[in-house]
Amino acid sequence: MYNFHKTERAYCSPTVTKVIFLDIDGVLQPHSSQQRFDRIKEGSIAKLYEVLKQIHNVDYSVYKDYDVAAVYYDWCRSSVELLRDILSKTGAKIVLSSDWRYFGMNAMYDFFTIHSLQKYYIDQTIDSSYDLKDSEFDILKDKYRNKYKNNRIYLRRVVEILNYLDQYPHIKNYVAIDDLNLSPGLENHFVHTDDWITEENAANILKILESND
Repeated sequence: MYNFHKTERAYCSPTVTKVIFLDIDGVLQPHSSQQRFDRIKEGSIAKLYEVLKQIHNVDYSVYKDYDVAAVYYDWCRSSVELLRDILSKTGAKIVLSSDWRYFGMNAMYDFFTIHSLQKYYIDQTIDSSYDLKDSEFDILKDKYRNKYKNNRIYLRRVVEILNYLDQYPHIKNYVAIDDLNLSPGLENHFVHTDDWITEENAANILKILESND
């Protein structure tokens, strides 16, 4: 387990110039994929813990069965492979923007390890639902509406991503991958997935990340 700072936020190094703001559900984990429930019923989770321990030297038994099984069985393998290939080709890093942020960074590091994505995972955006009062969020939202002269900016996730970019101006290029429509505010830096990352999505992600090269 990687020991992130106790605040559950990390640090975006000045060497990081490309970032993928990553959602999980509807991107890596299709909503229709429910294999974890059958696997748990058949009692194969204990064996899975043993296998993962041998491969990754991580004790996954400290996490809930359903969560580990979701990552292992329900994350779409082809989507994971496409994402890993994009990260390898572009040098981009993962900043988690998904609701999976509530697991905390240490747990997510271990979950990403299952699919060999952990080395790309550096940080997560704030969760404004918990980290900010409604009035504070409204102030932040108005800030970006004014900054970008765009009154269509209203989604929390969009505001959270714009706030992250404000914190780290050395990020020269980015793309948000999400099954929510984040176009209002992110425009040409957004790829909309239907339920998982397709080859067409991957081509668009690459195009965006390489547009400044």
